Amino acid sequence: MKYFGLILFFMALSCSSSDDSALIPKDDFTKIHGDVLVLEAYYQNKYRSVGIYKDSMKQSVTDLVKKKGYTFEQYEKTYDYYAVRQKDFQEINSELIESFSNKKL
Repeated sequence: MKYFGLILFFMALSCSSSDDSALIPKDDFTKIHGDVLVLEAYYQNKYRSVGIYKDSMKQSVTDLVKKKGYTFEQYEKTYDYYAVRQKDFQEINSELIESFSNKKL
């Protein structure tokens, strides 16, 4: 439920085609998506309401993916691509859960 707001946020913003050449490679997407989830957790913890932080969140994600050499639109298209391919998306999320579990804070 925690990530429901982010999912709705990206789905509401999406109006993408399924041009696979514009997608971020899976390994890079997995790392970026993990960073986005951390950002979302920060914003959600600080502001509680998606309506309050959605613009700041979008700018933070845009800055993040730009640092990684991609565009927000590429992240969005890649997210949409995996959102309809649940098996692949579950693999990505499982990898992220394992990675987060192994980190020492």
